Amino acid sequence: MSVKYDVTTEGVLSVTPQPGNEVLQYQTPWLAELFHSFPHINLSFKLTNSTFDPENESYLQTLGFLAALPISFMVLVLMLFSCYCCIRCCRQDKTKKRKKITCLTWTIVIFLLITGGIIGMGLFGNEDVDKGIVQFTTAANSLDGTISGARNEINSAEDNVNNTINNGVNGLLNLASSPLLNETARAKLKQWTNDIVISGQKVLSSIANIKDDVHETELGDVISRVKAYEYYRWLATLVFLCWELLICLLLLIGAFKKYKAILLMCTGLFVFNIILSLITAGAYLGVSVGLSDFCVDPDTYVNKVVRSETKVGLGFVQYCMNCSDKEENPFDQYLLTAQSSVTDANRTLTKIVEMASLFVGESVLQQAVKPVRDDLGKTVINIQELYADVNCAGIHNDYVNALLGVCDRGITGLAFLLMSSLLSAIFLGLLIIFNSVAWRHMGKRKEYASIDEDDPFFPRNPETAPPASSYYSMRPPAREAFRGSPPPAYDYYPQYSRQTTEVSETAETVIPEPSAPDSASDPTSGPTDV
Repeated sequence: MSVKYDVTTEGVLSVTPQPGNEVLQYQTPWLAELFHSFPHINLSFKLTNSTFDPENESYLQTLGFLAALPISFMVLVLMLFSCYCCIRCCRQDKTKKRKKITCLTWTIVIFLLITGGIIGMGLFGNEDVDKGIVQFTTAANSLDGTISGARNEINSAEDNVNNTINNGVNGLLNLASSPLLNETARAKLKQWTNDIVISGQKVLSSIANIKDDVHETELGDVISRVKAYEYYRWLATLVFLCWELLICLLLLIGAFKKYKAILLMCTGLFVFNIILSLITAGAYLGVSVGLSDFCVDPDTYVNKVVRSETKVGLGFVQYCMNCSDKEENPFDQYLLTAQSSVTDANRTLTKIVEMASLFVGESVLQQAVKPVRDDLGKTVINIQELYADVNCAGIHNDYVNALLGVCDRGITGLAFLLMSSLLSAIFLGLLIIFNSVAWRHMGKRKEYASIDEDDPFFPRNPETAPPASSYYSMRPPAREAFRGSPPPAYDYYPQYSRQTTEVSETAETVIPEPSAPDSASDPTSGPTDV
């Protein structure tokens, strides 16, 4: 229900209910109830009160204890991984035969895809937290604008009333001193002018009581700090999650290509990521529980902060938080007093106009009355806007929107980030185990030597080899054609050049065939048969 403010011709402020914006109601989200139900145990292992109180040392110990649980789990996981790595390194395979790891490779791929989905859940949670903070800062800016608007209206009303008292009244006094007036009219004009001054002083006194509650209320610094912290948190979380996705993609390439070096490198990076994931999980758990404790009963802590940090009255704060028909605006009394004082001043000014119009001209009368009438009209508008600013509907809706941004979207995003950190640490640990099994079945990649493809003795791939006719065309057509010379392949090997020359020279020398032995000259021959 909104209200409409009307100004009558006499400056009377009337308030008319109008159908419009409904007053929002805050309900504690179920996730906040869930985190709030976690046991609050301090470092002495004793249950403590779960009421949000960041200034209490025992309460801070409970949040620290909850944040230390994932970190303790991290230490245990690192010890188990150390023992596992020692066992795997000291263990020797009985057989050197490499096994096929197709099934293991696909297992790694499936777990990598699941891990990518978990990291995607963390990205969603990161954006959800950021949107919740944006909703909080937007509502806080609106609330700060309402307070600033009330402060500006108060300052403007004071300026208008002071201008009426200090300057406008002088014109009325000059009018009362006109020789055209008789003594009776002159006395009444002076008395009525004094009544206008008294009414203006009442307006200033009433506005001053409201000014004390809103004068030193500033939210700009708080909003700026929240925006700065949220930006760096959002950016750091985004970079870390993208870094995890990059490592998973690198491991996916190594698993398909069977690069042992990539598997070893990713294993080391996974250990580092597990440490960071569990540390961030501890931070998210502590923040989620603390924020949920605040969201279960936010009014108590807000009242405490307002009472200690500002001069705003507790009654007005309670009125804005509840904003029900049973609650009464504590500023109504001051606003009604200011309203009635301005109305009295306008009625008095009307009497002055009626009396002076009988003795002076219209131009002289308007010159004296118009400045006062304008200032009083501006004051009426200031009171109207001030009444709208301190109405509970707008402030209460901004307050509820700020709570919903932090307690609904904020805690939901923190829950996603917490789940993502814990699950990613678990799946990265499983991938480390799979990697350690996979790289033991991957041998060293063979190095290829540079070979001249024109060598006829080089084994050829049947798919890429030239046709048989072209291949055998490199061979000599006949054996006799190369008698006394080396095969053509020797031309490719310089170390055999000397031997090739010697063979060629020997082939050119003709050795005569030996003649048949003479039987007469051979002493070993026997007698000739007749």
